[in-house]
Amino acid sequence: MAGAQETTSKRANPQMQAVLEQLLALGAKPVHTLLVSQARTGPTPADAVKALLKKQGKSAAPEPVGKVENRTIEGPGGEIPIRIYTPKGNGPFPLVVYYHGGGWVIANLDTYDASARTLTNAGNAIVVSSHYRQAPEHKFPAAHQDAFAAYRWALQNARSLNADRARVAVAGESAGGNLAAAVSMMARDSSVKLPVHQLLVYPIARYGWDTESYQENAKAVPLGRADMRWFFDHY
Repeated sequence: MAGAQETTSKRANPQMQAVLEQLLALGAKPVHTLLVSQARTGPTPADAVKALLKKQGKSAAPEPVGKVENRTIEGPGGEIPIRIYTPKGNGPFPLVVYYHGGGWVIANLDTYDASARTLTNAGNAIVVSSHYRQAPEHKFPAAHQDAFAAYRWALQNARSLNADRARVAVAGESAGGNLAAAVSMMARDSSVKLPVHQLLVYPIARYGWDTESYQENAKAVPLGRADMRWFFDHY
């Protein structure tokens, strides 16, 4: 792990390096060495950021938005938890369906709460953050099916959310970026209204281990090539 930390420190900016060091200090282990149950309960980068803010005497309180509401919606495999973030002010607002990361295996709505709040305020948009069934309990394409169900629900309920149905976008990080891209293609292939935008933040866009980025970041912290293989193997 020390070698991986040294490799990453040459590339990370000072703020990110501080987060990575704090993550290691919290006891984070390479995900590919863990059981799924351990990976789901271990410290996260979000935990590291909160710990750093506390050390610096800064508030780690969530970024305020107009309103936050937890709901469940019907999905193809049962209920899907969603969290609806509404900005301050008067609508109708744009609507963004957001999918969190976690390699289709770990993380949840709480893990990526900060991202959804930032997107709400920065975009002055309603954000529907959607969870999804996760592997290894639910293999491909379960997560993609749930993601598409959440998108269709958002379209159908846009008006009741005080959102503009003509301005519905999708967004996601990492595995969530993969889901957002897949939802767009599923909408196209199903003759469902297409999202007006896609925000794909470091998305998983292909399968394979021979790309330049995988070579350069093979031992990166907190996500290296062996960790990515672990996620794919489970999903």
